[in-house]
Amino acid sequence: MKTIFREKFKVTQGYGPVHGGLDIVGLCGTDIISPIDGVVKSSAIITDKNNLTWEWGNYVRVDDGEGMRYFFCHMSSRSVKAGDKVKTGDKLGVMGNTGLSYGAHCHFEVRTGGNIRVNPAKILGIPNGCGTYTVESAPKWEKTSEGWRYGSLKNAWKQINGRWYWFDGRGIAVTGPLVVNGKTFWFASKPFHEVKECQLLMTDESGALR
Repeated sequence: MKTIFREKFKVTQGYGPVHGGLDIVGLCGTDIISPIDGVVKSSAIITDKNNLTWEWGNYVRVDDGEGMRYFFCHMSSRSVKAGDKVKTGDKLGVMGNTGLSYGAHCHFEVRTGGNIRVNPAKILGIPNGCGTYTVESAPKWEKTSEGWRYGSLKNAWKQINGRWYWFDGRGIAVTGPLVVNGKTFWFASKPFHEVKECQLLMTDESGALR
């Protein structure tokens, strides 16, 4: 799940024909953060009511370099300027009530390069509707008596810092040769002394030699 607020947020209005984005309220802080890596294309407030953009109040637009535009509106203040490069999690501004707004929130909107609106709920990986969501903390390596875990991964591949790992049904990074879907993968066979010794050494996730 991607997010524009840390820890916990509430969607108060969904995306649809008469509402081009999601209205989101941060529940554990008011900092609005970028859900993507990108470049700030606009950071402004429009006061001319003949320009529909005035409804957004203080807003920031971030482009992801792949043709998508992300808009963050109604901020009380902006923390970036046009031309700034941002990373996922960087602060863009503070949730507010500027423009045509009824209560502090962030109107989050996503458009293509052709200015076509896209359902932002799909971008965030949440249902399109009202609800409260908790952002999972970034997973970390954890050494247990059985071996190394990485968050809650089970029966899954995961690329971590450029290396592929296979986590079995217990959530343990597997060592030694392992057959997965008819293909043999070779993992470091040393004891679990350091995380690097769990790394997949010879094949990628499809079984091809590296």
